[in-house]
Amino acid sequence: MSAAPEIPARAPSRIPPRTLILWGLALLGVVLLAAAPLALNNYWLRVMTTVFMYAIVTQGLNVIVGLTGYHAFGNAVFFGFGAYGAGVAMTLGAPFPLALVAAVALSALVAGIIGWPILRLRGHYFAIATVALNLAAIQLVIQVGGITGGAQGLPLPLSDMAPGPLYRIIYLVMLAGMVGSTLLVAFILRRPFGYALRAIRDGERAAGVMGINTTATKVGAWAISAGITGFAGGVWAYWITFIEPASAFDPSIGVKGYIMLILGGMGTVIGPVLGAFVLEFLSTLVWGGFLQAHQIVFGILIVLICLVAPNGMLVAGR
Repeated sequence: MSAAPEIPARAPSRIPPRTLILWGLALLGVVLLAAAPLALNNYWLRVMTTVFMYAIVTQGLNVIVGLTGYHAFGNAVFFGFGAYGAGVAMTLGAPFPLALVAAVALSALVAGIIGWPILRLRGHYFAIATVALNLAAIQLVIQVGGITGGAQGLPLPLSDMAPGPLYRIIYLVMLAGMVGSTLLVAFILRRPFGYALRAIRDGERAAGVMGINTTATKVGAWAISAGITGFAGGVWAYWITFIEPASAFDPSIGVKGYIMLILGGMGTVIGPVLGAFVLEFLSTLVWGGFLQAHQIVFGILIVLICLVAPNGMLVAGR
């Protein structure tokens, strides 16, 4: 009897040098951003905190739009649910970390419940349904009243900390949210769940034939998207200290995040972050340089960027 052939040992996989360099630069960037509050004045601290907030919102959109292919124009509804989840929890005596958990959980739970019927819609029908959901949420908060404050708004308990240290902590929490949501998208892309999402995006019927439970997968993606967005809303509520339905469920938050996603590149890991930085910094610089006509100049710049990079500054490998 002949001996069984030896199976050669598998060579350990090597990480490409380019990947190592990119991760090294990303880590350096995060370290510099974490140290930035030591040098930033209050104005730029607020600007950078806003950039991080929109990067989180855009990464949330990236999961349902960029990876799954479902265009949720009203995804800002989960920003509002996150804000009210954190706000109500804090008024009931919960500390901020626990209130933030409540914000994420409430947003993901709402997406999981309403996702089963709404995600059976496709194309522009789904997009219209998400916008209608955002409008319905405003009326729901107003009609419930009581713990939500209704139309009068909800004041959050004030922190005992001085404004300077408090705003630096909020800056760092938003930074952590941006980094965490980006790492989560990178993780999803390399898991079977991520492949299932992209299969749905490229052909939902074909994905179903391949054995993918498309409805459950889409609901899971929307719940993750909602949880990420709700995190941003919860931190924003603590930052603002007073929330009311029109600002918490402001549709322009989702629209702005959508523009950032398009500019950065749908379905990419870094694209949403890049889009948030570019658009928010452009908005700030244009507002400072063209006070009377900043909306016109800002709009022209967005059109020019779209003409130069119609698929985003970073294009997903399809």
